[in-house]
Amino acid sequence: MKHVFGIGVSAALLLAAAACNNTPQSMTSPSATTGGTTAAVGDGSTLKVSPPALIDPVGGARAEDRRPTFIWSNAVAKYVGFGLSYDLEVYGPSSALIYSHNALGETQDFGTHILPTDLDYDATYSWRMRARVGNDVGPWSDAASFVSPSRPVVVTAPPPVVITTGGGCAAPISPLAAGEVRKPRPNESAIVRGIANQFPASLRNSCQDRGGSWDFMDRVVDALRAKDGRWGYNAKRGNTNDASHDVASYYYAGGSNIQGRPEVYIFDLIVDHCGSAPSVGWVDVTDATSNAGSLGRTIYPRPGRTVAACTAATSK
Repeated sequence: MKHVFGIGVSAALLLAAAACNNTPQSMTSPSATTGGTTAAVGDGSTLKVSPPALIDPVGGARAEDRRPTFIWSNAVAKYVGFGLSYDLEVYGPSSALIYSHNALGETQDFGTHILPTDLDYDATYSWRMRARVGNDVGPWSDAASFVSPSRPVVVTAPPPVVITTGGGCAAPISPLAAGEVRKPRPNESAIVRGIANQFPASLRNSCQDRGGSWDFMDRVVDALRAKDGRWGYNAKRGNTNDASHDVASYYYAGGSNIQGRPEVYIFDLIVDHCGSAPSVGWVDVTDATSNAGSLGRTIYPRPGRTVAACTAATSK
């Protein structure tokens, strides 16, 4: 009888263990022993997620803009799926916190956020991120460093070209430098921000799949072309009859004709384009497009747009 009782107890213990193993895992760390609050682990996190992976700017690289675009790969939730938001912190040369933003919205796979204020020139900064759900937070990523742009040399330049709604005006196609076979990748996010600040309603109404219009993209492409005639709309998957609603392309090779050319850099200009709160972005998707086996082409004007005669004006 003693032996039989031992077998029964062992079976009960095995069943109890199996029941425990089938209990759904929680997205947060175990509850504290008192008070019912969520207990933090050693790094202060209370969410079972990986840190976001910082993509750009990293490794001490020099940013191309005093308001850099921070790009990261989303955190991965352990055990269960749920919507995440993100905290971003930026630290200055003296390691003082100079900017923070809580609860940045999550987009598919990657996220971006443009710093809303100018950095100093020629200074080293760092940034880090973590995921969040309400008051629960994941572990911080390792901090990534970068250097702000060099102070520009002040030169006397002609007044800028002012674009009106007529479109059709473009600066000359910038020449290749001696020994250059392609132009370097540009960063004209300041132009896109300027158009968004001047025409916020056009940005909010830019999702054509939901009844929006071309107004924002037309204004942005015209403004980019006023600086360099290499800019144009991007032909999706190389189809020159299908212009992208939120992506522009930049012809980088030689010659004076940009039409239908595949030698392009491709930039996504609107984050959360058809979401509830579209915002300005500057995401270089050239390599991602190529790696996916697709391509872009530069076109101007876009199909369906009639461009008026040049209506630019310059100050003398």
